[in-house]
Amino acid sequence: MTSAVPEISVIVPTHNRRTLLERKLRALEGEEVAFEVVVVADACSDDTERFLARFQPSYPLSWATAPGKHAAYARNQGARMARGDVVLFSDDDMIPRPGWLAKNLALHELPGRVGVSRQVLPPHLGHGATLSRTAGWWQAPGGSLSMRADLFAAVGRYDESFSGYGGEDADLGYRLKQAGADFRFLPDAVVEHWDEHFDADLEAKARSAGAAHVRVWRKHATPEVAWALGVHPLMLGAKRALLALPLGLLLGRERYRYEVAYAQGARDAINGR
Repeated sequence: MTSAVPEISVIVPTHNRRTLLERKLRALEGEEVAFEVVVVADACSDDTERFLARFQPSYPLSWATAPGKHAAYARNQGARMARGDVVLFSDDDMIPRPGWLAKNLALHELPGRVGVSRQVLPPHLGHGATLSRTAGWWQAPGGSLSMRADLFAAVGRYDESFSGYGGEDADLGYRLKQAGADFRFLPDAVVEHWDEHFDADLEAKARSAGAAHVRVWRKHATPEVAWALGVHPLMLGAKRALLALPLGLLLGRERYRYEVAYAQGARDAINGR
């Protein structure tokens, strides 16, 4: 489908989650701004590509394939295809509620802003990752993140060397901060985070994120990054002591499990393991 140039481009990397992807794309029906969706099917082996070839939404949709190099590569590929002045990166498990696009688009009437959407759980999930505020560049996940396309290009896009879980968001966030970007949390731009394997994947993702954030610190070589990401050796030592105490369990089961695994991943990366 073709149309006039859209105001905002939604860029969706996806990997073997056709059912969630369809839910997301159908949720965008009825949005009243001029938008397009660009899907990048990253090494999909299910029926995602067959679905995309047949799907005919009411809005412009384009798609491409990627060779399994993960989120940073796929997001960059989608951004190169995008036509909108504003790009909105959004993962396949982030299902938007009505008005999501309009709230993001309105933020970018002024340049230099970065929009972070509110993440909530869908009614059927009792546990999962949510986002109810953002404190700065280190809390700007690419699961639902918007900015002007020229700003994204000016800071060098995502670093595709981050090819596992974690790291690419914090790295981009720090470069945006260095460029003077104004990070804004959007409480009324809401996505439901349908992470249905949250419990099963929690420790593995936490360890990977801890190690990846050590890489971000080493790349930028400043203590500011290490402290903000919680991977400075002094902070890791203090966290290890606190988590060993019964007080650590007051964090809650999921947060405790995440923090222990995150710290272990960071320590292993620092020690070269």
